[in-house]
Amino acid sequence: MIGRFLAAVAALSLLPASGGLAEEVTLQGVSCFPQGSFFSKRFEGFVDAVNEEGKGVVQINYVGGAPAIGSPFTLMQKVAQGVYDIASCTGAYYQNVVPEADAWKLQERTPSEVRANGGWDAMVQIHRKAGLMPLARTHWGTRFHLFLGKDHKIEGPDLSGLHLRVAPIYTSFFTTLGATTQTSDLASIFTLMENGTVVGYGWPVLGHQPGWEQVTAYRVDPGFYDVDLEIQANVAVWDALSDDAKLILERAAKKIEEDSEKNDISLSENAGKKQAEDGMEIITFENEDRDTWLGTARDSGWAGVAEIAPDSVETLRPLFSKK
Repeated sequence: MIGRFLAAVAALSLLPASGGLAEEVTLQGVSCFPQGSFFSKRFEGFVDAVNEEGKGVVQINYVGGAPAIGSPFTLMQKVAQGVYDIASCTGAYYQNVVPEADAWKLQERTPSEVRANGGWDAMVQIHRKAGLMPLARTHWGTRFHLFLGKDHKIEGPDLSGLHLRVAPIYTSFFTTLGATTQTSDLASIFTLMENGTVVGYGWPVLGHQPGWEQVTAYRVDPGFYDVDLEIQANVAVWDALSDDAKLILERAAKKIEEDSEKNDISLSENAGKKQAEDGMEIITFENEDRDTWLGTARDSGWAGVAEIAPDSVETLRPLFSKK
C-alpha cells in the first residue's frame, strides 16, 4: 500500500496546474552498479543526453549507484514503489520484483529483432504489472565467460571439482556442469582467487577489472548469455509525463540501444584479442563440447525461468531464443 501511495503521489506531482503550462519535471535516477563503473557509464551518458535535450521539459537528477545508495537487489523495488523514478539495472538483480527479468540474459535475438517480433512488448506488459516501464536495453552482444586460475585448465565442459565464484545469472549453469559455487561482491573476486578460495569466476570480457589478470590464466570460449542492462522507469511516473518528456527519454534510451547493437560485438572481440595478446590462454570448445556448453547454458537458463515464472516461458522463449 505504501509503495502504491508513493508512486501515486510522485505521478500527481508531475501533472501541471490546471490551465497552466507544464513545468520542467525532474526525475530521480539511480544505477544498480557503482557510479562511474563500466556498467553505469551508459546510463550516465543517457542522463547527460536527457539533461541536454530536455531543458525546460524533463531533467534527471542522478543520485548515484549501488551499493553506495543501498543494495542493488532492492533498488528496483524502490523504483517500483516510487522512491526513485528511473534506473539502470540488470535482470539478475530484480527477480524479486519481476521474476521474468531472468529471461533478459537469455536473449539471443538482437534488440531490433525482439522489438519487431513482439518480445519487447511482451516484456513491457509483464513489467507494467509490477510497476515498471522498460525503455531500452543498453548492452547487446557482450557475453559472459568462465575465467580460471593457474593450474586449473579444463579440456571440456565438465566443471566437476571446480569451486567457482558466481553471480545469480549463471549459478545454475555452472552447477549443472558439476561445479560447486559461492557468491560474493565484485570487490572480493581478486582476493578469493588470490588466496585459492575459488579457482574461477564468471564475467564479461568487457568490464574485466584491472588487476584480475594477475590471478587469471585462462578464459573459456565461447561466451554464454548476454550482459543485460535495461533503463526502466516507475510506471505511474512514466504515464504521468508529457508526450514531449516521454519522447526525449525514449529517443535518448533507444540511441544507446541502437549503438550497442551496432558496436558491442566488435568491442567484445577486440577486448578478447587484447587479453590473448597480454598472455591469457584461451580454451576454445568446439564441435560437441561447444554444443554441450552452449546448450546447457541455454536450457538451464530457461529451466530457471520456468521454475519462477512458468506461465511466461512459452511466450518469451520463442521471441528471445533461437532454439
